Amino acid sequence: MFFAVVVGAVVLTSTDGAQFPTVKNPPQWSWTSLGAMAFAHTGEPHAYTATDLLLLKKFSMVQFDKKQNVATLPDACQEDRFIAAARQVKAANPKAQVLMYLNGLINFPDFQHLYNATVADPSLLLHDSNGKIVRLGPSKNTVFDVRNAGMRKIFVDAALYGMTSGAFNGVFIDRANWAQGCVAKGGGGGVWSVELCSSLINSQRTLLEELMTAVGLGGITLAKETSGVVAADWEVVNGVMTSDTFCSQYCHKCNDSVSPATLWTTSDAQNCANSIATIANMSARGQLTQSHAMGPFQGPLGDQSRQFTIAAFLVAAGNLSFFTYANWAIDCWELTGTRWWPEYDFPLGVPTSPANTKIAGSRWKYSRNFSSGTTVYVDVATRETSIHWRTSTPV
Repeated sequence: MFFAVVVGAVVLTSTDGAQFPTVKNPPQWSWTSLGAMAFAHTGEPHAYTATDLLLLKKFSMVQFDKKQNVATLPDACQEDRFIAAARQVKAANPKAQVLMYLNGLINFPDFQHLYNATVADPSLLLHDSNGKIVRLGPSKNTVFDVRNAGMRKIFVDAALYGMTSGAFNGVFIDRANWAQGCVAKGGGGGVWSVELCSSLINSQRTLLEELMTAVGLGGITLAKETSGVVAADWEVVNGVMTSDTFCSQYCHKCNDSVSPATLWTTSDAQNCANSIATIANMSARGQLTQSHAMGPFQGPLGDQSRQFTIAAFLVAAGNLSFFTYANWAIDCWELTGTRWWPEYDFPLGVPTSPANTKIAGSRWKYSRNFSSGTTVYVDVATRETSIHWRTSTPV
């Protein structure tokens, strides 16, 4: 399938007539430096301090996680906590674009625009073949039955509640294609049979379509994809996070002496290569991606891990490709696990070679050059990395 991108187009059409949503009003983004492509995904129990905002205002794209403002606004619904945080970010940087977090399956009690509706009408919740309510996650929360059109409408209305506040530029949908990953793994354990998971796949996709329609092409509907499955939600939304862990892994409670290389497998290398292709292809279609990498935060292993994920991102990146590197230990989705890294300020320049370019005859090795003189090489199987920055003088 071949694609032609027309500058300024809102919807891109392929040679077979299919249409894909693009980003009409993009966040600020440029090839000037890696920092001009950086985003922040944070969760902070308290309202942001002046120091917090000095960091966050550097990012052109910001979104929050589930614990945002839970301590500062204990009696508010989570939707209103997010709105308060978004307004803080926008006051610090009016040009920043902010996305509203919603989980596409898990029914968290604090998200009252969703939870209260399911309390009033339990038929909106997912039940197994025996009629018992299904639960998911470490807290055993109930699950939205997204096969139910009424449930999907309530979900879309919750998203629009945030959007109509004027504080958000779009929505971030967690577990967007979780059912597909569940099937790929042969089920999710317990009542999560392949049959039950399969029954949700099309409905999860329908929910994304309905959100994209409601938010509109002037906003961003971003789906967080499940690692290890084919990312295809770009067919119905204009943004994707390729996985929780771009070319990296979770390692909860690990310290900075644990080497990511000792945990790396061929499967991880393939997932990394798949993400590189997704990023390059979505950029060519005029769509937005987020690459959320993680690893050790300090010391030589932290430097090596960060360089590897940066290299993997740079060989993939195109217009509207965004990157961040977070702490893999305990705060990978929190403000304390967010940094503005030195590499973010190094000059980069436009690429002088294509994205997703493998070295001839190699399955895993990539290279790319940039107009600043910076060159990048990465082997996603061995994690061997070479980034020669033309200069480390900040832009």
